[in-house]
Amino acid sequence: MATVNGPATNVDELRKDLQGLKDDVTRLASQLSDALASSGGEALGGMRDRFRRVRDNVGDAVYEAGERSRDAVSEFADTVGGTIEENVRSRPLSTVALALGLGFLFGALWRR
Repeated sequence: MATVNGPATNVDELRKDLQGLKDDVTRLASQLSDALASSGGEALGGMRDRFRRVRDNVGDAVYEAGERSRDAVSEFADTVGGTIEENVRSRPLSTVALALGLGFLFGALWRR
C-alpha cells in the first residue's frame, strides 16, 4: 500500500496495490454472493429493484449532464463567434495580420 512518507511512486508498489484491490473486490463479491444465497430470493429481488433504480438515476444524471454541456458549448461558441465577428468588423487589418501570424506559427510548428 502507500508508504508512510507519501503515495506509492514505484511501479512495483502500484502493482501490489492494484492486486490487493482486486483481491478485496473478489472477497467482497464472494461475501455478497454468499449473503444473497443465504437470505433467499426476496433479498435478490429487492437488490434487483435497487440496482434498477440506481441505474435509472445514473442514466438520468448522465443525460442531464450531456444536455448542460451541449448548452454550455453552444453558448460558448455563440459568444466566441460574436466576439470574432465584432473584432473583424472593427479592426479588419489587425485581424488579417493576426490570422497571418497564427498561420505562419502553425505552419512552422507543423513542419517540425
